[in-house]
Amino acid sequence: MKPISAGKRTFRRIVHENMAISIPHTPNLAALVVLLPLFSGASAYAEDSGRWRINGYGTLGFNVDNSPTTAFVRDLNQRPKDSLPDDGAWFSNDAWLRDSRLGLQIGYQFTPTLSAMTQLVWRDQITTTFSHYVDWAYLAYKPKPEADIRLGRLGYDVFLMSEQRHLGYGYPWARPPVEFYGWIPLYAVDGVDLAYTLAGNPERWRFKTQIGRSIGIGIPMDEEVYSLESDRLLTATLTRESGPWLIKAGYSHLNIRTEAKPLAPLHPALDAVGELGLPGVSAEAANYRRNMRFKDAEMAFRTLGISYDDKEWLVQAEAGTVTSSIEMNVNNDMAYAGLSRRLGDWTPYLMVGAIRPHVDVYTAAANWGEGLPPEVAEGLNGLQSAAITALNSSRIHQETLTLGLRWDFDSRAAVKWQWDTTHIHPNSYLLRPGFFIDRSQDMTVQSFTVNLDFMF
Repeated sequence: MKPISAGKRTFRRIVHENMAISIPHTPNLAALVVLLPLFSGASAYAEDSGRWRINGYGTLGFNVDNSPTTAFVRDLNQRPKDSLPDDGAWFSNDAWLRDSRLGLQIGYQFTPTLSAMTQLVWRDQITTTFSHYVDWAYLAYKPKPEADIRLGRLGYDVFLMSEQRHLGYGYPWARPPVEFYGWIPLYAVDGVDLAYTLAGNPERWRFKTQIGRSIGIGIPMDEEVYSLESDRLLTATLTRESGPWLIKAGYSHLNIRTEAKPLAPLHPALDAVGELGLPGVSAEAANYRRNMRFKDAEMAFRTLGISYDDKEWLVQAEAGTVTSSIEMNVNNDMAYAGLSRRLGDWTPYLMVGAIRPHVDVYTAAANWGEGLPPEVAEGLNGLQSAAITALNSSRIHQETLTLGLRWDFDSRAAVKWQWDTTHIHPNSYLLRPGFFIDRSQDMTVQSFTVNLDFMF
């Protein structure tokens, strides 16, 4: 592996020249540290063997904030422990595991046109089966220089930072902006992708499409887990590169295959009320039921990203929208913009991110228990309240201002210090899970992160 210098190469070239991995959960960070020398030895062997290529990267991160009742999650499939800052969470696994990850990539070149690649990623997530540790496992065929065909498990590629989502060393900030990337329920696609590149002078155009399905990603719902699986997945991206400029437009569509079992107790009760024919009440119950039916729901993503990287200045921005056929799913507009300036080994940076829901907050439209016996009214009003709480639980409405500093103290390692201030709007706490909080109120949280990013 070639040495990397962030001061001399763009972050984009770092990613392209050192195709690193992504990462699932391990309960013991000490075990990762013990394994590092073994991976480093394997990397040296890879360079000598010719056909083999073994690379790796990682992040050791620490995050703390001033909220005693909510917890930071970097990704939707993380669940904070019940430990909070008032009982020592500053030094708990929560604080150390949110950004920490370790990745390993193993490739083999069978012929000049046929190769194989596997990418394993250990990171904090609620689902820890081996399959969820495998981000890539594919065969790649290159029939001619401008064409690429891959078959197997592929990285889900529709966003500007798809290839860098876990590669902390490849971007200046501590993590991709959570308003844009934190809620995305996909990392990998089981299927095929096709890419075609037109390289001119000075422009380079690339079209890519993916077809397949995705394995279930675990999403916490209170004390239970929803395994979100999808099929009929299609992506299409168009990328243009010219000098320091890169523009990428993407579209993706998928069908959800699984129902949210943690919501199962609400379904028959809402169906029953919907069939009673009560004026106003039954229609409201039927609407609630219709909008929490995850199975066979459809989602569509539309994104546009642009970056300018001349080795000194990096300007990057991305905007997108996601729509779903049910309102309980994520229906949002989101965007971020980041600016950084390289000053030798130091890179100060600034970033802002925001996400807005398309769907209004659910509130009671009718009194379900009006005119009924108290014991019946109590049950109906309780069902209505539970349904409204569930429907509002998937909302995200927040903004974050980020200031940070990166120090490249080594050609393959960097330290980042980052301060974030995040404003969460009422009933919009999906990315900020809370314990015994009033979600109808807004909240502003200050957080501080220190990350050590490295490659080997």
